[in-house]
Amino acid sequence: MDMTPMIDCVFLLMIFFVLVIDLSQKNLEDLILPRAEFMEPDESPPEGRPIINILQNGTVIYGGEVYFDPTEDGKNYKKIADLLLNIRRDGIAKETLHLVDKDIGGATAKVIDDPILIRADKWTEWHFVGEVMKQCSQPQIAFWKVQLALSDQDKETNVKNASIK
Repeated sequence: MDMTPMIDCVFLLMIFFVLVIDLSQKNLEDLILPRAEFMEPDESPPEGRPIINILQNGTVIYGGEVYFDPTEDGKNYKKIADLLLNIRRDGIAKETLHLVDKDIGGATAKVIDDPILIRADKWTEWHFVGEVMKQCSQPQIAFWKVQLALSDQDKETNVKNASIK
């Protein structure tokens, strides 16, 4: 019996699965996420949800590219605002993000009705995360649904939440 076609099929399937797994994780940096005492599982994340990664030193990464580096940019957060504006513009153009009218303080504003996910390392200084959140709330950007990534288990100590099953 000739096994060559069977081996070819197996190798093709292996290549396919390696590529699919790699592409689905391209927006996720290797971070130690903070452990949450109480959290809601992210069972069905919205397709096309923007994911911002903030490294321990405050570097902001989106789609595998560095957009803000505090050692080079200091406290000039314009690059973060520009990144979020580009995410908004591209998401609306590709129809992965949707605008809605929202009543804010008696005035109607157009805001993005889809969430943005912020993933920050456990040891990231809070002001870097706060700056990204502040930029999300700017009127020209208007992400009003911000999600924070947390872990149910501490990667360093392997302590798992008792409330998570």
